[in-house]
Amino acid sequence: MMLSKRLTIVALLGLCAAACNKADAQAQADAAKREADAKIADAERDAAKAKADAERELAATQAKAETERSDARAAVKKELDAADRKAADLKERAAKAKGKLKLNADAASAEYDKRRAAAERDWQSLGSATAATWDTLKSQADRDVDALKAGLDSFDKTLSQ
Repeated sequence: MMLSKRLTIVALLGLCAAACNKADAQAQADAAKREADAKIADAERDAAKAKADAERELAATQAKAETERSDARAAVKKELDAADRKAADLKERAAKAKGKLKLNADAASAEYDKRRAAAERDWQSLGSATAATWDTLKSQADRDVDALKAGLDSFDKTLSQ
């Protein structure tokens, strides 16, 4: 009987050891899962912060670009208005001209009007330009405003002869 008690005790000890090993393994697995969950939560928090920072930076950049675009449109409009005032004066003078000077002034006035229409179209297109097309349209507007000024100078020189 002693042997069977010993075998029973050994068997119970074996079961206890197995149960303890299983409990230790489960505890380690639980600890590893908690650690992984904590790392995932940290990574998600960091990603959310980075995304929020990027969105704030993008919004600031867009606001700055919009301000620059608005300023550029205002500058083009200012140039157009100044040219219009000078052209109105020149057209009054051209109306009083006679002969060949009148013909030349009318041709210069027509050339100015053509250039003014191109510059106006450019100014209008700047109002609806996307970020991708802005630089191209702004360059074109600058060229057309320069051409408008040259046409206005030519018109003025024609009447000054």
